Amino acid sequence: MSPSTTPPTVDIPIVDISSFISGSPLEARQRTARQLAESGSVNGYLGISGHGLSSQSLEEVFQVTKKLFDLPYEEKMKAPHPDSPVPHRGYSGTGREKVARKTALEASEAEQKDEYSKTTDFKESFDIGSGENAVQYNIWLPEDAFPGFRRITTRIFWELHETAQALLDALIMSLNLPQEEAESVRALHTGHENQLRLLHYPPVKDAGQEFSRLGSHTDWSLFTLLFQDTHGGLEFLDRKTNVFIPAVPRDGILYMNIGDMFQRISNGFYPSAFHRVVAHQGDAAARYSIPYFVAPEPDGIIQPQPSRVAADGEQHYDPVTFIDYSMKMLETINVYDG
Repeated sequence: MSPSTTPPTVDIPIVDISSFISGSPLEARQRTARQLAESGSVNGYLGISGHGLSSQSLEEVFQVTKKLFDLPYEEKMKAPHPDSPVPHRGYSGTGREKVARKTALEASEAEQKDEYSKTTDFKESFDIGSGENAVQYNIWLPEDAFPGFRRITTRIFWELHETAQALLDALIMSLNLPQEEAESVRALHTGHENQLRLLHYPPVKDAGQEFSRLGSHTDWSLFTLLFQDTHGGLEFLDRKTNVFIPAVPRDGILYMNIGDMFQRISNGFYPSAFHRVVAHQGDAAARYSIPYFVAPEPDGIIQPQPSRVAADGEQHYDPVTFIDYSMKMLETINVYDG
C-alpha cells in the first residue's frame, strides 16, 4: 500500500547542536549526542536548531536563489548541466531528473516499483561544489549574467560545511565509536565532495488533493541539511506507520536527514530517511529550497564500523566506495534526452 500523509499536527523532533558549534564542555556535547541517537535513529530525520548559520546569510542566499530562477531560460542555460552524470553541476531544467527511480530500485511491490519509476521531478536546480574538486568541477554563470552569484554561493557553501562538520562530530559521538574508528569516519569527509543545490519548484496549476514535486527517495550522501521557504512541502516517512509527516518550516530550524552512506557506516543504527516534496490543494505556489549534501571522499571505503557490527551481532552492509555508488544513482535518476 502506498504511504499516506498524516495531519500536520505531528511534530518532527528537534535537537539543538549549539554545544558542538560553540565547543561546549564534553558533558554538554554528550547530552546532545544522546538526543541525536534517541530521536534520529527511529527514522533518520530531525529538525536542527543552534546550527550557527545567521538569518542574514540565509535570507541572502534565498534572495539569490529566487533571482537566479527568475532569469530567462537562455540566461540560465549559460551554465548548463552536461548531458552526463559528471560533473553534476550547473543548471538543470524542469523534468531533467527522476529521483524516485532510486526508490523503484528498492521497492518490493510491483505496483510501487512502476509508480516510482515513472515519476518525474517538477523542479529546476543549480548545483555548486568546491572549487578544488577537479572531477565534479563547477559550471558557473558568466559574472555579467548574474553579478555576485559565484561569490555569495561559494561563501554559503563553506559556511554550511562548518555546520556539517559539527553535526558529523555529534553523529560520531552518538555512535560511541572508539577513537580510531571516529578518526577514520572523519577522514572520509573533507568538504570538497559536498554539494550545494539551489531548487525552484514552479507553481502548480490544478494540483488536486496532492501533487508530487519530488518523488519519494533517500539521499546517497552521508546526510543532508535542508532549508526551505515558508511554503513547505517537504515530508518525511515514518516507517512504523507508513505515513509521511510534513516538515513544517520554522524560523531558525534546518531539517537534517541521514543518507545511504551514514546508514552503512552506522550499520543501520541510523536509517536513510525517505522523503518527498508535494503540493497540496490550496498551497501550490512556487517553492524554493536549499539542500546541502554532505558527501564522503569518492574512493573512501564506506562500511559498517567494527564496533557497531559487534554491538549488532551482524554486518548488514557490504563495503562500497562512494564514487561507485553515486555513479550508479546518478545514471538511474538523470534524464539526458530532453
